[in-house]
Amino acid sequence: MATGRPYIYSGRDMKTTYAETEISNGDFGALAENLVKALDMFKVPTQEKGELLGLLGPMKKYIVEVP
Repeated sequence: MATGRPYIYSGRDMKTTYAETEISNGDFGALAENLVKALDMFKVPTQEKGELLGLLGPMKKYIVEVP
């Protein structure tokens, strides 16, 4: 849904899904770093890469449990 596709998601919300996972800021940063490397490896254009990372960034507050 975050990408604007016409899909109705009926699963758990982000906060419930990631509750008590103990994902840290460092873990989330490593995910973002690895994602950028993969996007670069497949030569994803800068605009599309920025759009994807822009969608991921706001989700951090629901995913990171440990500072």
